[in-house]
Amino acid sequence: MRLVKLVMACGLTAVLLTACGIKAKPVAGSAHVDRAPGNHAVVDDPRPRHLKCLRRHGYKVREYRTAAGKPAMQVGTLPAGPTIVFESTDGIAQGLQIQGDAQAAEVIGPALLYPHLASAHEAYVVETCVAIGVSG
Repeated sequence: MRLVKLVMACGLTAVLLTACGIKAKPVAGSAHVDRAPGNHAVVDDPRPRHLKCLRRHGYKVREYRTAAGKPAMQVGTLPAGPTIVFESTDGIAQGLQIQGDAQAAEVIGPALLYPHLASAHEAYVVETCVAIGVSG
């Protein structure tokens, strides 16, 4: 009888522990999955550290997302101010440049830097700020 009670108690404990914290998980690929209940993922936006550096140097910077949803920044105004578009990885940025899909862009880590008509000094400062945290 004691053994039966022990087995029942262990079984009940196992059921209770395995059911703790279960929430309905969102289907992979669904919209705004990062805001779904039960998701602890954080989307890493690469712009803040670069933005801080550029603003410290006195540049006006506008953050936006491209038509493809990629994070981007416009330093100053076009046609003179540089544009920075962030890809997901360094390799994707390099691949776009090699394939000719990022003509006139300089690859700095995952960033594609389009200098446009920026002065040499402005281009240097922007390159330095975009290179923050890039290894290699």
